[in-house]
Amino acid sequence: MKTMVRLTLIISFFLLCCTFITNAQPQLTFTPYINNISAAVDIKNARDGSNRLFIVQQSGIVRIYKNGALLTTPFLNVSSLVKYASELGLLSIAFPPNYKQSGYFFIYFNATNENVTLARYRVSASNPDVADPSSGVILFSYPKPGGFGNHNGGCLQFGKDGYLYSSIGDGGSGGDPFNNAQNLSSPFGKILRLDVRKLNAPYYKIPSDNPFVNTPGALKTIWALGLRNTWRWSFDRSNGNTWLGDVGQDLWEEVDFATPAQSKGANYGWRCFEGNNTYNTDSCRGRRNYRFPVFSYPHNLDTGGLSVIGGYVYRGNNFPALQGYYICADYLSNNAWKIIPNGFGGWNISLQKNVPAFIVSFGEDESGELYAASQTGTIYKVGVQSTVSAAIVPDDFLQANSNDNYVFPTVVTNRILTLVMKNNFKAVRITDIKGQRVMQQNLVVQTGTYQLVLPALDAGMYMIELSGEKTFRSKFLIQ
Repeated sequence: MKTMVRLTLIISFFLLCCTFITNAQPQLTFTPYINNISAAVDIKNARDGSNRLFIVQQSGIVRIYKNGALLTTPFLNVSSLVKYASELGLLSIAFPPNYKQSGYFFIYFNATNENVTLARYRVSASNPDVADPSSGVILFSYPKPGGFGNHNGGCLQFGKDGYLYSSIGDGGSGGDPFNNAQNLSSPFGKILRLDVRKLNAPYYKIPSDNPFVNTPGALKTIWALGLRNTWRWSFDRSNGNTWLGDVGQDLWEEVDFATPAQSKGANYGWRCFEGNNTYNTDSCRGRRNYRFPVFSYPHNLDTGGLSVIGGYVYRGNNFPALQGYYICADYLSNNAWKIIPNGFGGWNISLQKNVPAFIVSFGEDESGELYAASQTGTIYKVGVQSTVSAAIVPDDFLQANSNDNYVFPTVVTNRILTLVMKNNFKAVRITDIKGQRVMQQNLVVQTGTYQLVLPALDAGMYMIELSGEKTFRSKFLIQ
């Protein structure tokens, strides 16, 4: 009789907590859209009403996809100005909000001497599908420290404020040997912010509200610092939030997030930290001085990868189930992730395997539809299976959140649970629905953000308990 009562209670609890899954997470689809385009590394639109896609080829060429066809004549060919090898080349393009009126656009590349270079060009006065190759001017050209060829960063984006933002990697080698990312006098390992509406040399002004304009010795164009190699990053077109995919060193890849208010002067921690973990803390400050990733994944080809490719938040109209999800991928593991707020200050993160190989960049068109470029020579249109809609999660399942501590995601698919701890916790314990302990360990990181790698557990509901100066409990589901 006692066994029957206990079984009934277990079934009732499980049904109460688990009937929320009316549908699975949206499953991404990658539909071939443009074929046979080599070394595509960036996809942008001009926001000019033309609905064209501009595709950057690392060799130094920009192509246009228009009215269902890839135009034969390049929009721009600067291959004679570009050093194309390994991580070097033409890396990004960006169009300002007033492009339709001004005709100016910007490119980021490694010059023949390997300097990271920002240049401005103008469209032809007679043909909107061709740029004027003689119109180029240089805004900056920084020599690579140490002569290393890697970690060029190289993604241009315009913000809702109309300013141009440029990411630059830490300059190369391994471990940032010159500590460029934390050096405010160096442009490397940073995001720079420029007002590029100035028509005459030096062709840009420094916004007066840049965070380090009054800091002695600091490069006044710096907007954010502490980045290793932010190869691809984006703004959420809906709200201006920043999403950064920062390629890791030996153990972790990371995705960073900041609201517009949080992004000003943000220090994302490299080389002090790799992901949430210490790397080289010489001359570093306390953890509270840095922004830590909302998601990081380990260097393995099963549930993680080796090189994160930052993407975009989907804001299109064709796939409502994908609305609000941030999409990113890994270049080497055929894995992709969908990230969306869970409503409690944390994030629901879901892994999807077997996406196309060698995704190297994402882009969006004027309508907010997403695309992905593979180095196999294919541009994919990103969508979701039509039969899938977003999961519905009731309030009684979402974590027993306090304003101080929480865990995410609430639905775990990749054995990684992120703990956000404002109080001091010394140990973590996980029990299954029957109350049986399945994991217990002391915490090395007792405050801040910490990623807990779960053991191989069966699908089902679990309870996590953090113990220390107070006790915190929360439910989560392994899918």
